[in-house]
Amino acid sequence: MVLKELDPFYGRTQEEIAGRIAQDRMAYHLRRFFGKSENIDVLNYLRVGSGTAVAHVDHLVLHPYGLLVVERESLVDRVQVKDDGQWLRWRNDTPVEMRSPITRAYLRALSLKAFLDKNVKQKGFFEGVELDILVAVPDTNIIEWPAMGPLAEVCNAHEVHERVNQRVMQCRRSASAAGLLTAPERRRLAEFLRSLHRPLAKAQPLP
Repeated sequence: MVLKELDPFYGRTQEEIAGRIAQDRMAYHLRRFFGKSENIDVLNYLRVGSGTAVAHVDHLVLHPYGLLVVERESLVDRVQVKDDGQWLRWRNDTPVEMRSPITRAYLRALSLKAFLDKNVKQKGFFEGVELDILVAVPDTNIIEWPAMGPLAEVCNAHEVHERVNQRVMQCRRSASAAGLLTAPERRRLAEFLRSLHRPLAKAQPLP
């Protein structure tokens, strides 16, 4: 089920509009495949934290065995991933170093987990759940992969639901017991996260 929709959109720059379109498409894709699911729940766009420390994820998938953070990455230029893991964006035949979206997704996932570990009553509960990430890109064909081949954490946006289902099946096969995140637990967790969600401030009107 979809347990949190996207916030209202207040952006006005072309970059913000393009980002929101990609966000809407991913939310639609997740709703299409998991909107009626009894085992997989989705929260679209979360900002939670205390003080100045804020954990932000584009899309959060909850399943019986854990959490999966979906990070969207808008790729327009040709991209190369080197053997050492460095990401380069090519602009006019010139390589420009870019931050690895995989690293960013893991940092956001770990930030969210740290927030949950600190704030839930059952201390240590999330030590027993899986924590995974996926980076969804518009077209992996523009990525030049390292010698080892395509990275498991990256996929086309339309493949996200397949990757989520595959990961849940892997967890199910390797688990020795039922997942810790039952449907009631996932609802409680979603309600907790929604209650602490900090939407971006509404943009001020242009003068």
